[in-house]
Formats: sequence, C-alpha cells, structure tokens
Amino acid sequence: MVNRRRFAKNIQESQPAVSEMDPLQRSELQSLIGAVVEGQGLWCEEVLVGGQPGDRVLSVVVDRIDELEGVSLDTISVITQEVSAALDAQGDAIPELGADSYTLEVTTPGTDRPLVRKHHWQKNLGRIVNVSIDGAEPTDAQILSVDAEGVELVVLTPGAKKGMPPKRSAPAYYTYDRLTNATIQVQLK
Repeated sequence: MVNRRRFAKNIQESQPAVSEMDPLQRSELQSLIGAVVEGQGLWCEEVLVGGQPGDRVLSVVVDRIDELEGVSLDTISVITQEVSAALDAQGDAIPELGADSYTLEVTTPGTDRPLVRKHHWQKNLGRIVNVSIDGAEPTDAQILSVDAEGVELVVLTPGAKKGMPPKRSAPAYYTYDRLTNATIQVQLK
C-alpha cells in the first residue's frame, strides 16, 4: 500500500517549493525534474518519493503561479512524458530511486491542498478560503491582498437565515504564522 502525502497545514510545516530553491540546494532528483518542469514554463511545487521499496511513487506537483488558469490535462501529459524520458535516460542510476520500480504521478496542487506559501495565496487573490485564524474554528474569508509577510482578509459570516448573503467583516491583516488549514472554497457560478 502506498503512503499518501500529508500536506503541510501552515507556513511553519511547509518546505520551500522546488522552483523557489537555489539550484545548489536542490537534490539531484529535484534538479533533474525541476529542469524539465521549468523548461515548460511551469512552477515545480514539489518532488516527493513515497511508498515502500518495490512499490515506490514519485510524485511531481506542478502549477502555474503567474496565471489564474490551472494546468491543462494536455500539459500534464507532456510533462509526464518529458519527466519519464529524463528519468529513463538515467538508466538504473535514478537519484533517490536507483533501480527500484516506481509509479510516476504528475499532478497539480488541487483545491484541497492548504495554502501555506505566499505564491499559493497570491494565485488565489480575490477567492474565498476556509481558514483557521489563530487556532480558532475554521471560517470563510475572501483574500483581498497578499505580501511577503501575510494576507489581508475579509471574514465572511453566514447570513442570519438560509439564503441570506454572508456578512462581511472589515478587512484585517494576518501574518502567515496565524493562518492554518487554508483551503480554497470552490464557488459554482
């Protein structure tokens, strides 16, 4: 059985994205895969080896951080083929995997992945998130602005009766260390 990834819930638990790292800080595997992903103009969020020997999963998480649009399935397919070819070119000397068999999984962060770094919040500017502030019960809030230290949010409180619009608090600024489990709330139009 494959060990499933546990996402960081806040900035303190978070590791830098591969594309944020200095090339000298990257592992050999991160360098190899990061070059392929970044060569396609995408952001390499994470390269993770999971599972057990003989049943390894190599997860590569890619994103676009300069656009609101996500990554298309066609682009995921191209990245998967190019990463696979780069790994095949390594023969039995794949860094961190060696000759072990593995499953390659190329994916995007998805809406269930918590926002933990500045670029996560920036990409979702204007959207509604469900977030725990200072350890309190999670609440919905709209992202108004983002900077290096934190975000400005408008907390949304449900209307008094079903069908009534939510009440909006005055905008307030929160540093990243005060925010936990922030996930995007999908809004259907």
